[in-house]
Amino acid sequence: MKPSLQNLLNDVLYTTRSSHFNITSTSFDNHQPVPRFANRDSIFIPPMIVGAIFSIVTIGGNFLIILAYFTNEKIRSVSNVPLLSLAFTDMFIGIIPVTMNILEMSMGYWPLGKEMCNVALMLDYVSVQSSINHIVLINFERYLAYKSPVKHQLLQKTSRVIVKLITVWFIAVIIWAPFINIYTYKVRSDNPYNNQCYNQFSNVKDYKFKRYIFVTVSVTGYFLPLGIVIVTYWKMYFIIKQQLNQASNFFNASNYSANYSNYSAAKTTKWHLLTSPSDGMQDNTTDRQKNLDSIKSLKTILKHKKALRLIVSILSAFLLTGLPLNAQWLLVGMCPTCYNKTLFDVCNFLTYPNSLVNPFLYACASRTFRKEFKKLLLCGFFLNCISVSKKLHVNYRANCNANDQEYKELSQSVSTEII
Repeated sequence: MKPSLQNLLNDVLYTTRSSHFNITSTSFDNHQPVPRFANRDSIFIPPMIVGAIFSIVTIGGNFLIILAYFTNEKIRSVSNVPLLSLAFTDMFIGIIPVTMNILEMSMGYWPLGKEMCNVALMLDYVSVQSSINHIVLINFERYLAYKSPVKHQLLQKTSRVIVKLITVWFIAVIIWAPFINIYTYKVRSDNPYNNQCYNQFSNVKDYKFKRYIFVTVSVTGYFLPLGIVIVTYWKMYFIIKQQLNQASNFFNASNYSANYSNYSAAKTTKWHLLTSPSDGMQDNTTDRQKNLDSIKSLKTILKHKKALRLIVSILSAFLLTGLPLNAQWLLVGMCPTCYNKTLFDVCNFLTYPNSLVNPFLYACASRTFRKEFKKLLLCGFFLNCISVSKKLHVNYRANCNANDQEYKELSQSVSTEII
């Protein structure tokens, strides 16, 4: 018996023959043999390299958000606490779940035992679900901020935000903890010698049970949050669109009024200067105010257009990373024979890039975050050294000027004494 390795990264990066495996070790219960690699360098290393790169980028991107939050006073606000919590969650996903999944995908079996399998599954699915719940919370808070900014600002308190974040994690545990415990027990009851962890969910023979579990988890864990996100974004879209139209109309009216007033002023400049200079000054002040209002409205238009583009980007990322796996959960629940292991590996791994994309979608939309990222990426230490050297140079010039002034005063006093 020489089972072949049918994993996502092995299918993409190289072709594996069953002759690469030697049967040398046993499963969880030391009964069924599992594959060991004879040519470990050619099989084990490439998936681990890809997983390590992905994990490092995910950790680094979210770590930048955490650093920016604690180093910048403007960012360190109550409204950004959910974003900070999302960064911690996504960074944890890059550290533990991605590593565990890549380990099983690379080796072809789960090498760490049943208990660690339960822990890994719990940490994986609960953290990914918590990341989804964070996205729902952040978008709902953003919708409330667009709808009634003053009221939302007054209700923003640290205690309220902490309660919301605890609720986010509690919902994630409620959804996945019963599923993982019941399903792993069912898998091992049907197949006590199973040596899979992430890929064990196709081994249950009770189709009614599988249908109930898969449909329940996919609906409550993804499609319900997806519906909330779509509804909030739809409402935000109309609010922003309405504000955009108002700003655009105001901008056009301001331009028309400014052009008309400039035309009138050009015709009557002489008369104003001869009759009443103060009236001319008042007209100039009015024109200047109208120009400032039109500039503000133009900035508002650009801001709302960026917000609309951000909405499309976030929703697209949420759909691309989560929809394939949850659609397959539904498909397998309705059609158990439709399960495909390679497709499951692809869809399962697609859930992780959302943790990589989140920092760049949410944080980089803020100019303050972008400036802080540039400072951190360009090495704040060297920037501080440059600023310190500039201060030293300024102090040196000031001391030189002071010495020159003292020398002049001293020379003048000496000259007067001589005279």
